[in-house]
Amino acid sequence: MSWTFQTGRHLLTGLVAAAALGASALAADFGPRPANYQAAVEDYMEDRMADPRAARYQFTSRPYRVYADIKGHRGLACWAVDVRVKARMRNGGYGGYIPYTVLFLDGEPIALEGDARSVDPV
Repeated sequence: MSWTFQTGRHLLTGLVAAAALGASALAADFGPRPANYQAAVEDYMEDRMADPRAARYQFTSRPYRVYADIKGHRGLACWAVDVRVKARMRNGGYGGYIPYTVLFLDGEPIALEGDARSVDPV
């Protein structure tokens, strides 16, 4: 009987911890889901390319919630979008598709995943 009580207590403790973690994730203010995120990503990426008009995009996700560490902000509640970009190289040819994750805050793109120290999906 002691074993059953201990097991039940550990199970209850685990459930309470999981509920607390879930509640904190729900309590975070991620802001609105980015509207027109595809156009926003393309505009954001243009500044980083030699020939943005020739770029090709493949969106591999819709916006999803993440916590990111960016420029001194730890656990910043953001939205993220995964995209693959094929851009023209300096020799005029195309390279392969390169995957990126673009982070959004308050509906605006703020960083690429590479700019963030860590990104944890919710």
